[in-house]
Amino acid sequence: MDLTTLLVLFLGFALIAGILFATINNTLKQLNDTIIALVKRAEAPVATTKGDAKENTNALRLQACERLTLMLERINVPNLLLRINPAADTSAQAYTANLLLTIREEFEYNVTQQIYVSDALWSIMVQARDNVSQLIIRAAEGAESGTQVASRLRLMSSRQPDDAIGVGQAAIRREASLVL
Repeated sequence: MDLTTLLVLFLGFALIAGILFATINNTLKQLNDTIIALVKRAEAPVATTKGDAKENTNALRLQACERLTLMLERINVPNLLLRINPAADTSAQAYTANLLLTIREEFEYNVTQQIYVSDALWSIMVQARDNVSQLIIRAAEGAESGTQVASRLRLMSSRQPDDAIGVGQAAIRREASLVL
């Protein structure tokens, strides 16, 4: 091989190497720019308007009011007695335990709703649950059968001057009207 051929080969390799270097360098620069843009986008605050956040919060608060209203309806003595009818041979203790367990399960199912409502409303919900539970316990005192407990409960709940469920429902309506 003569010197001219070696020189042409060397220049060819140098040209190819230069083109490869420029292409790779350009690609790496574009990749770096893309990574920087993605990092900036990830670090940027989420663009939500105050109105959207408030609407979402209000929707959650209204949903909590709906769920608490349903809970009160389900633990209301007449509705509770319709859903849980005593069998003829059920003892007073077993029937009472079943009623109290149902109330407890309803309350526990909805306990997370307290974070969406005011402390005052939640206190009223707890008081309503406690009042209904106490009414059941009083109705069961001295009763011999589940049927006797149910009939006493019907009578006692109809004679209640301050209905805890009604107070709770009114409080929920007031809280919902504040949201709306």
